[in-house]
Amino acid sequence: MNSLIAQFFVAARRERTEVPADPAPASVADCYAISAEVAGALRETIGGWKVGATPQGEPAAAPMYKLGFIDSGSRFQMKAGRPMIPEIEIAVRLARSLPASGAPYAREAILDAAGELLLGIELIERRIPKGAPFTLNLADDLGNIGYVVGPALKDFKHLDLARLRCRYWIAGELKTDRAGGHAKGDPLIPMVDWANAQRDRLGGMKAGQIVTLGSLTPMIEVHEPCMIEAELEGFGRVSVELC
Repeated sequence: MNSLIAQFFVAARRERTEVPADPAPASVADCYAISAEVAGALRETIGGWKVGATPQGEPAAAPMYKLGFIDSGSRFQMKAGRPMIPEIEIAVRLARSLPASGAPYAREAILDAAGELLLGIELIERRIPKGAPFTLNLADDLGNIGYVVGPALKDFKHLDLARLRCRYWIAGELKTDRAGGHAKGDPLIPMVDWANAQRDRLGGMKAGQIVTLGSLTPMIEVHEPCMIEAELEGFGRVSVELC
């Protein structure tokens, strides 16, 4: 069954279409097996990870393909009839790997492994039908299709990441202007949780990869080409033109 679902996702990745709602993976472990099979079939290099949690609160993560990373100020091609969800996020670029370990990683260990923190825009284009079970979403790599890499900081340990002011515009209209905004308060919490629960089948978090920590902004679907812009206190500004 997993291989059949993986074949659906390979086709959906190539053609930017949806997979059927059924069958869905039976377990979270199956999701990671499917994700790895899809990446292998597409011969994709893993450039980073997005971390989060299942609806039950279990740490979860999905790979982001290296091919999907673009610089701030770039253009990204939408597909007609396929809405996108841009999310403004803080991310960690790892200076050293964080292998699965018997000893737990503390928050300070994560910071010590970070070469820099950066501001980015994750681009989501779900390949699953609305209302599909979470396991299908996780097997879909949580909808990731790209990541816009913005300004980076090497001196970041003094920052209160839970209270930074974020401003976010879609087509010039201000959508968010607030301090904080991350669902966990501290954006590093999902990365700490995943570092201690790693169960992917793609080699884990490696030096040089970017780990994005979850959205600071509400989920807003974008249906038409437009400019996406954001700025984060202490970091600067990031943008992408959806075309």
